[in-house]
Amino acid sequence: MNTAKIRIFALLLALPVALFGCGNPSTANSVESEPKETERGVPVEVQKVARGTVRASIQASAILEAEEETDVIARVSGIVEEILVEEGDFVEQGQALVRLESSRYRYSRDQIAAELRGVTQELTRMRQLAGQQMVSTEQVERLQSRHDALSAQLQIAELDLAEAVIRAPISGHIAERFVKTGNMIQAYQQKALFHIVNDTTLRATVNLPEHALANIEAEQEADLELQGVGQNNHISAQVTRVSTVVDATSGTFRVVLSIPNSEQKLRAGMFTRVNLHYAQKHDVVRIPHHALVNIDQASYVFIANENKAQRLAITTGIRENGWIEVTEGLDTGAALIVTGQNTLRNDALLEVIEL
Repeated sequence: MNTAKIRIFALLLALPVALFGCGNPSTANSVESEPKETERGVPVEVQKVARGTVRASIQASAILEAEEETDVIARVSGIVEEILVEEGDFVEQGQALVRLESSRYRYSRDQIAAELRGVTQELTRMRQLAGQQMVSTEQVERLQSRHDALSAQLQIAELDLAEAVIRAPISGHIAERFVKTGNMIQAYQQKALFHIVNDTTLRATVNLPEHALANIEAEQEADLELQGVGQNNHISAQVTRVSTVVDATSGTFRVVLSIPNSEQKLRAGMFTRVNLHYAQKHDVVRIPHHALVNIDQASYVFIANENKAQRLAITTGIRENGWIEVTEGLDTGAALIVTGQNTLRNDALLEVIEL
C-alpha cells in the first residue's frame, strides 16, 4: 500500500514538468515567427553635380549720379526778356534758354564799330603820308595802337551782345528753373538760372575695402539691382575709373562705374545695389553653397552612394552668391547631398529624396 502511494505521488510531481516541457517549443516558435523591424535611413535631399559659370563678386551700394550736370549762369547783366524752355525739356548744347534785354549792348557795339571805321580810314591815310615822309612813324604807330584797341573793344561788345542770349552749356534735361521773366540778372552771379542734367550716361561711385584693390581694374563688369523701375531692375555697368589712393580713415578706395541710359529710363538719385565681378570662370564644377560642410578649417561634401553617405574632401575656388567652384575632389554626375548633410556620418544609411 505504501509503495502504491509513493508511485502515485511521484507521477503527480512529474506531470507539470512534462506539461511545461511540451509548451516550450510552441512559445519559441511564436517568438521566432515575429518579423524583425527594418532599420530606416536618414532622410536627405540630393541633386546631380553639374558644370556651370561661377563669378566672384564684391557687393556694395551707391546712388546714381549724372555723368554731366551743371548750373547755368549769365555772363552779362540785364533784365530777363524771354524764357524759352521749361523744366523737363531736353536741350542741346548751345540751344538758347533765355533772352536778356540787349539794346544797350547793340548800341555800344555800333558806337565802337563806327569809331573803328573812322580810325581805320585815318590809319590808311596816315600810312600813305608816311610813305611820302610827310608824317612821322610815331604818329602812325600811335594811330595803329588806337585801331587795335578799338578792334578789341568791338570784339568784346559783340561778345556781350551774343551772350545776352543765354545758351545751354551741355546737352541734357532742364532739372530746375530758377529764373523768371522780368528778373534783373547780374553777370556771373552765384544764383543759377537753370540746372541741367545730362542723364544719357549715369555713374555710380562705390567705396570698396582695401583688400579688393588688387582685384579691381577698369572695364570690369558689374550688375546693378535697382528699386522703383519695375520688373527689369537688373542692369549692366562697367568700371571706368579706379582710385589708386586708399583713404586712411575708412580703409577704402573709390571705384566709378558707368551706366548707359540712352533710353533714359533711369534717373539720377536712384539707390542701387552693386555686384562688382572681379573674377569669372566658365564650365567649372560648382555646388550650392549650403551643400558645403566645414570641419576643422577643411571643406567637405557628402554624396549618396548606394543609399549610404560618403564624405569627400574637396578643394574650393571662387564663390558667387549661391555657388562655389570645386577645383578638386568632386566629379559631375555625383548625387550631392544638399539637405541633411550637417548631421551625417560616413557610411550612414540614407533615405534619398531627389530634387
